[in-house]
Formats: sequence, C-alpha cells, structure tokens
Amino acid sequence: SRPRLRRARRSSPHDSELVMAAIGVVSALRVAPLTRTASARSSPARCRAGVAPSIATNPRSAASFGGVKGTTTLASPVVGGWATRMPAPKAPTVVARAAAAEAPAAGDEEKDVGKTLRIATYIFGWYFLNAVFAIMNKKTLSVFPYPWVLSWVQIAVGAVFMCIMWKLRLFKPPEGGFTKEMFKALIPTSALHLIAHVSACASYKLGSVSFMQVVKAGEPACSVILLSLFFGRKYSKLVWLTLIPIVGGVAVGSTSELNFSMAAFLCAMTSNIASALRGVTSKDLQETTGLSGINLYGGIAIVSGIMQLPMSLIAEGAQMPAALAAAPALMAEKGITLFGLQAGFLAYLVTGSMFYHLYNQTSYQALGELSPLSHSVANTVKRVVIILASVAVFKNPITPLGQASAAVAIAGTFLYTLASNKQKRDAALAAAAEAKEA
Repeated sequence: SRPRLRRARRSSPHDSELVMAAIGVVSALRVAPLTRTASARSSPARCRAGVAPSIATNPRSAASFGGVKGTTTLASPVVGGWATRMPAPKAPTVVARAAAAEAPAAGDEEKDVGKTLRIATYIFGWYFLNAVFAIMNKKTLSVFPYPWVLSWVQIAVGAVFMCIMWKLRLFKPPEGGFTKEMFKALIPTSALHLIAHVSACASYKLGSVSFMQVVKAGEPACSVILLSLFFGRKYSKLVWLTLIPIVGGVAVGSTSELNFSMAAFLCAMTSNIASALRGVTSKDLQETTGLSGINLYGGIAIVSGIMQLPMSLIAEGAQMPAALAAAPALMAEKGITLFGLQAGFLAYLVTGSMFYHLYNQTSYQALGELSPLSHSVANTVKRVVIILASVAVFKNPITPLGQASAAVAIAGTFLYTLASNKQKRDAALAAAAEAKEA
C-alpha cells in the first residue's frame, strides 16, 4: 500500500543497531554489520513486490516517469492492489536514472559505516577510561583516603581542562559565553553533581569497585521512585515490574558481599539518588540555558568545583599537609605505579582526575550520537566491563550468589530501559493519534 511505501522511504538506521555494531567492534568480535541504509532495507521488500528499487527509492525519479501525453506507457507491476502508468524511455535513460538513484544509497551506506566507527571509538574510550579511572580511584583512596578533597581535585582538573579547550577553540564554547544567569541556573544541578561524586568516592573508599557498580545498577529504581513521588511522573506497570530484579539483585548482591559495608552501601545509594535528580534537572537546563553535551558538563564542573572547594577544606583541609606528605611513601609501599612508571603522587592524582573527566566527556559524546535507549544499553554493558576489570586487578572474591545477583540486577536495568522506551513510544503514538483526530 502507499502508506507502507512512504514509511519505508522515511526509515533510517536505528541507533540500537548502531550501538550493538559499535560494541561488537569494541569487543574485537566478528559481528555482522547491523546498520543498513534506508534504501537497502526497503529495497528487498519492493523487489519482492515487483517494484524496481532504483525507481521506488527515488521519489523524484518516480515522479518523472508520470504519464506524459503522447508517449508510450508501460503498465507497472501491481503493488498492493494498485498500479501506475509509466512512460517507456530509452534504455540508456533508464540506466542513467537507475545509477543516479542508487548513488545516494551508496553515500548513505558510507555515512553509516563512518557513524558506526565513530560510535565504536566513543564507546571504547568511555569503557576504557571509566574502567581505568575506577581502578586508579580505588588505588588513590588506599593511600589518600580523603573523598572530599579527592573528588574536588577530580572535578577541578576537568573544569580547568574545559577552560583551556574553549580558549584554544578546540571545543566550541557556548555562544555568547557563560552569563551570570547561566551560572545561577547551573547551581542546583552542580550541587547534585558534587554530592553524587563525593558519595561515590566515599563508597569506593569503604567498599570494593565491583560492589559499588552493583549498587549503582539500582539507579533506575531510584529515578522511578523519586520522579513518581516528587515530580508527578506516571510509569506503566511494565516499568514497575522491571524494578523487581533491579532491587532484588542489588539487595542480594550487596548482602552477599564478603566485605559488606553498610556505610559503603549508603554512600552508593546517596550517589544513585543524587544522580537521578541530576538527570532530571539536566534536561531542564538544556532548555533554560541552551547548553548541551560537553559544554553543559563543563559548566557543571566549573560551578560544582567552586561550590565544593570550601566544603572540602572544612571537612578535610586540616589533614592535607600530613596526608600529602605520607602519600608518596604509601604508594611505594603498595607498589602503585603510573602504568608501570614511577611517578609522584601529584602526577598520579592529576592523571586519575583527567581519566575521570575524559570518561564523562566521551559518555556525553556517545550520547550525542545515540538515542537515550542505546546509551542506556551501552551504560549497562559498561558496568559489566568495570566489574570484570576490577576483579581482574584487585582479585577481590565474589561469591557465586553475588555473581548471580549482580547479573540479575544488571539485566533488570536493561529491561527497565526497554520498558521505559516502550512507554515513551506508546505515549508519542497516542499523542499523535489525538492530534490527528483533533
């Protein structure tokens, strides 16, 4: 039918296909290409219906074959019960038109390959940088157990880095620069950002990296509960059902941890709550300030760094002279090196801080290329990667029950992503139907 053909023409590569292809590239697996051009996907259906792809995929070419007075016409094959009349041009003309119609499809395919490789690069950088940061952060806290100061340094290094990139025009700065109104608007989200990061660092200090990642898998549950209670959001029964494996997996995985720490669990849950609220306010910021992507993250880093400095000095400032003096000796005692090289503590601290900033930056860059659904899928896989990397480095034991519960929690996070996306899609279709009736 005609509507079916129109939908086929408008189809485009799905982000979920691209992200799975990208993850396949990152994992060095032999993955069959999952991205196809719109014409490539729709052409087989048209061929089966008896329509030439070179004409059906090019509306302009198809229009040019409309009935012309005084010309010989050919009856086209029947498509869904209807037929058209087309002139019979000379063979060279048909070949030329077919070649012109197929040329854009080839260009689209090259663009899809380029986008897949670009996404693969972002996801690889995101996973690698995040895993390295988690390991370096844990090691740093073992010789410098001061989460307030450590988290401030990590945020501040990223803020300085962004200022340098904007100054050198390597990153495009916000149009008109940052205004006083922008900084005021950024304060609530920046406060949530520093709370999320400080509590995460505290959880790393008190528990294992794998334990922290399992608890962080419960962030969607925190989001649904908070948004339902305080923001009036409505969620489908399917979304609520997906919270069961998340909450159950996190609860069992936490309590089955051999070195379970209630303080580490509470800090990780505080990070979840702050992260969930930060996600809500960040969406509002994009509309009120016009900031998005890495510019939004850069602004948040600057404001949160300014806000956190006095708090960090009050909480741990008095201990800094002794802590900075003892850290190098503790590094040597524990055999901590910077990728196999002997380095001072400050160099190690700044390097770890850059990994923190860069993994957040690549996450925002990946988000710019993917749909929220695909980004959530990639984030779910990322937790598995970090857990495996931390177990390999720190050799921290995980019981079979802990492994199973972690898998259930992470799988629940994935199911939540699918259910949430389905709810949004259904809501959009319902709104479109109401608008059509009106």
